[in-house]
Amino acid sequence: MATWRRDSRLTGGQRLLCAGVAGALSLSLTAPLELATVLAQVGAARGQAWGPWAAGLRVWRAEGPRALWKGNAVACLRLFPCSAVQLAAYRKFVILFTDDLGHISQWSSIMAGSLAGMVSTIVMYPTDLIKTRLIVQNLLEPSYRGILHAFSTVYQQEGFLALYRGVSLTVLGALPFSAGSLLVYMNLEKLWNGPRDRFSPLQNFVNVCLAAAVTQTLSFPFDTVKRKMQVRSYLGEQGTSGRRMPCCAWGR
Repeated sequence: MATWRRDSRLTGGQRLLCAGVAGALSLSLTAPLELATVLAQVGAARGQAWGPWAAGLRVWRAEGPRALWKGNAVACLRLFPCSAVQLAAYRKFVILFTDDLGHISQWSSIMAGSLAGMVSTIVMYPTDLIKTRLIVQNLLEPSYRGILHAFSTVYQQEGFLALYRGVSLTVLGALPFSAGSLLVYMNLEKLWNGPRDRFSPLQNFVNVCLAAAVTQTLSFPFDTVKRKMQVRSYLGEQGTSGRRMPCCAWGR
């Protein structure tokens, strides 16, 4: 059982700024791995050796080193509004799950976080689709000249609902994500043979990495199908319009 307390050391704006800066830094550092993952999910390495290094090397050779960060700008820009929506939703869910004495169970806390993440993901989902489209396109022959042009093009050519293509898989993937989080955090005391409030910074870091590994593994199939849905119409148009297919989208 836990008690909900507001951290008075930082204001809401400062917490949001810290989360945004830290998130942008981590996204920028891992952007090439994210690019390789997305290309593999949508069928990037058909008939070729695949993996983070192989996919990254193909992009580097075909489009230049700058292409390894395709889609990273929109990923970083969506952090601040996504964090704001998630924080607001989390506070609402915490109040909903907190009892009259101000206590909230661990399961309820995890559920509040999962539901808040789901809300923010649904609200900001169009930016995730645009990020995927920017990653898949060939940077040397781009279909989208930037983030706003990508939004405008998808909306005009495919309609408003196209911006939410695959969102149902995101909602379904939240279920194993929540289950994985609960599974990990319920067994942390057994893993370290001690109470959670006495974990060292290194132990907390390992806990976060372990929880992320388990939850990502459980929800990854949903994410793969979602990525395929996000780019299906785009790749189909590229193949039927006579234009050259994205060199890394189909292993060329």
